[in-house]
Amino acid sequence: MLEYLAIMLIFTLPLILYAAYKRRFKALGLAALMGLAIGMPWDTISAGILKTWSWNEEQLIGVWIGWLPLEEYLFMVLVPMMLIGGALIFKIDLYICNNKE
Repeated sequence: MLEYLAIMLIFTLPLILYAAYKRRFKALGLAALMGLAIGMPWDTISAGILKTWSWNEEQLIGVWIGWLPLEEYLFMVLVPMMLIGGALIFKIDLYICNNKE
C-alpha cells in the first residue's frame, strides 16, 4: 500500500540521519528548500498539468497537495537531503583513502 514511501525512506533515511549526526542542519535545510524550489514547478507542470506521468494511487498514502501526491513532495525534500549525507560520507572516504600510509 505504501510502497513508494517505504522504498524512498529505505534509501534516504540512513544518509539523512548521518548528515544530522554530523550536525549539518543548515546544509540539510538548504538542500530541502532547493529541492522544493526546483521540484515543485517541474512536477506541477509536467505531471500535474501536462500529465506527462502519473502515480499508481494504490501505492500512495492518498494525500494530495494541489496536483501532486504527498510522496512527491517528500521525494523533492528527501533526495537532496540524502545527497548531502552521501557527500559527507564520500568526503570522509576520500580523506581516509588519501591519508593512509
